[in-house]
Amino acid sequence: MDLLFFGYSKRPVVLSETIREVAFNLSRGPGVAHSVTWEDLVVDGRLIVHEVEKAIDSCTLGLFELSTLSHNVLFELGLAIGKRKRVAILIDSQDSGAVKALRDFALLTTTGATSYRNAGDLTEGIRRLLVDPSFPLWHDLTGGAEIPPPDDAKIFYMPSFKEDEPSRRLSRVLDSYDKFDVKSVDFDEYGSAPLAWFAEELFTSQVAIFHMTPDRAFLSDVANARASLLAGIARGLGREVLIAHEDTTRPAIDYRDLALDYKNAADLEKRAALWMEGLRPPSQRAATRVRQHLNVELAALRFGNHVAESDQDGLDHYFVETRDFRDVVDAAATIFTGKKGTGKTANMLQAAETLRNDARNLVCVIKPASYELEGLLEVLAKIESRHLGDYLIEGLWKYLLYTEIAARAVEEAERRPAGIPTGSPLENLKECLDLEHRGVDASFSIRLERLIKSLESALAAGVDERDVESSRKVVNAALYGGTLRNLRTLIGNALYERRRIAVLVDNLDKAWHRGADLELLSRLLLGLLTVVGRVVDEFKKETSRKASVNVTLTVFLRSDIYAYVRDHAREPDKITTTEIEWRDTELLARVLEDRFLAARPHARGANELWEKAFVRSVKGLPARDYMLSRVQPRPRDLVFFANAAVLRATNAKRDLVHETDIIEAEATYSAFAFEALLVEGVAAEIALEPILFEFAGENKVLTEPQLTRILKAASTDVERPQLLRVLRRLGFLGMETSDSVFDYGGTEGEMKKADVLARKLTKTSRRPRRFEIHPAYRPYLEIREE
Repeated sequence: MDLLFFGYSKRPVVLSETIREVAFNLSRGPGVAHSVTWEDLVVDGRLIVHEVEKAIDSCTLGLFELSTLSHNVLFELGLAIGKRKRVAILIDSQDSGAVKALRDFALLTTTGATSYRNAGDLTEGIRRLLVDPSFPLWHDLTGGAEIPPPDDAKIFYMPSFKEDEPSRRLSRVLDSYDKFDVKSVDFDEYGSAPLAWFAEELFTSQVAIFHMTPDRAFLSDVANARASLLAGIARGLGREVLIAHEDTTRPAIDYRDLALDYKNAADLEKRAALWMEGLRPPSQRAATRVRQHLNVELAALRFGNHVAESDQDGLDHYFVETRDFRDVVDAAATIFTGKKGTGKTANMLQAAETLRNDARNLVCVIKPASYELEGLLEVLAKIESRHLGDYLIEGLWKYLLYTEIAARAVEEAERRPAGIPTGSPLENLKECLDLEHRGVDASFSIRLERLIKSLESALAAGVDERDVESSRKVVNAALYGGTLRNLRTLIGNALYERRRIAVLVDNLDKAWHRGADLELLSRLLLGLLTVVGRVVDEFKKETSRKASVNVTLTVFLRSDIYAYVRDHAREPDKITTTEIEWRDTELLARVLEDRFLAARPHARGANELWEKAFVRSVKGLPARDYMLSRVQPRPRDLVFFANAAVLRATNAKRDLVHETDIIEAEATYSAFAFEALLVEGVAAEIALEPILFEFAGENKVLTEPQLTRILKAASTDVERPQLLRVLRRLGFLGMETSDSVFDYGGTEGEMKKADVLARKLTKTSRRPRRFEIHPAYRPYLEIREE
């Protein structure tokens, strides 16, 4: 006999009436012991929250109506998932807004939903579910895959999508607790990750912290809905949960006991620190693997994580080496750019590992947090003169690079069995760090914070920015206090015998978000790109006091951000870069195939993936060719698509990924690709979303007059040629360069060549230019393929 629990929104009234009628009908039918709604748990007009948890604990099937995406209902659904309950998602099929909202929500797109039109229709649908019970959704999400046990040092942290002062303060508080491993899950990076990935991350964490996005902020509705579901899962798994929100927002009643409401940034910082102090310190345990009971071959098939930072262990086994990777290892270029998902961070992580394998190298990885860069921007905004601001930027990067090299050298030496010999150049370097630069243990964040405070004090005391020489002396005193020259000498004495000092800088795109001062931020990044060559040259110089050191600096930067920085540079031609691309589809296919072979060491070859795990063909094409043709040529996109297809098939209890699984996964991937496109559009300072929605329902191929009509309807202030260039640069539109062949190249050189070829084609064919919408965005925008 089944015990049912119903979660639903109180409004609109017709919805709650429908669910109550269904619950009543089922309670009187066969196979149901009792049927409870959340309203049955209201006492004297108040909902007793712990009674909801008890009701979900005791139920055998939880049914959750998500037409309104109520935060309460999503939290209750999460509780049921985390508690390994069978669940059913209910949706009003006649509510077009609800269907679209659930699709935009994205986390549940691979989970089937029971659609209904009225109470009778829903009653019959649920009876069919009772006759043919499924596994709990938790088991579908984890399948037969091995997952690590909970790590009591790991904190799952989902920051607010609005990177304001409270968000920065909370991130800084969490980063200050070194005894914990804080896994920051940014909305723009992980927002469209599959629910299975979040399930594993929450399972392996002991603490989960969610910072709700203020209601007035961009995408707050989607961000907070997802956070509500994930907070429920964490609670259901028995994890320690904290939900921070502004005191102007009323939290969902189901998790008000877990909420920390704050008045301002200082209040949040103080209360968050107090909460962290109350956590149990982590213990050291030997790790074991946990296998869920559903031992299905396909369920255990995973292609790793689509975000490199979350897949560092896997990269050692299936990283695909490219020419770009060799360029990083060989220091053939200093600036590596690439679109979101092309593998910049994967190349950085693997290059660092490869270089560390040679004991003669010293590797320094620098990844500033977004709140650190934003703190710098606030200081720079107080400086009116361009010359002083640019001088400060270059000096600041130079100081940070010098101190990071010194700190990593001492840290590495201290880990050796012999330690640092007394009176050695390394001991002198360590003493300098301890006396002048906050010591070896000071993180990049701490050094940067010290600089910001020092600069703020100097500026507050007053600086005559018209006097170039005196103002620069003030900046120098605030930055180094005259110690940088001595630090360079000590580094040379300590490291001159090392084969190479490799400095890798990543994560610079984190502060690049809607609402940021992009012009000032581009100056900050340009300062780094400019100082790279100077630092390398300064370390190469040898004098009677300074030994020559082979320092290489490599910066990884998103191509759309680099394009913005380049456009605002005074001499853009002097900045040389290498673009990370995946034009070779065979090389891109290896991203999946090598991951498959790493998980199946006894497989006969890569063909086994397509012969045994995937259906042979999709829409008349081999499955391999179809999947490669529908994604943007980036590892992240292909891995996301493949994982979504496998998850679909696993949820359907199939031992092979069918054509329908791939087509449905394509729709999920398309929503993911669309969101990533909006993030990249920020660098162009264009609100892309309303523009892109004007393409909805159009044909995949558009003539120039048709494209002009669409762009006019978008009602944007951006001039059409500039807008068209942005859409091409981001890979949304391709231009026809020969008969029915469309070029999606996004670099300046590629677009110029495509312009010439298109002009010649127009002349010979005597028809207007034509453009094509990339396949990655067609399902989401419901583009006609005929």
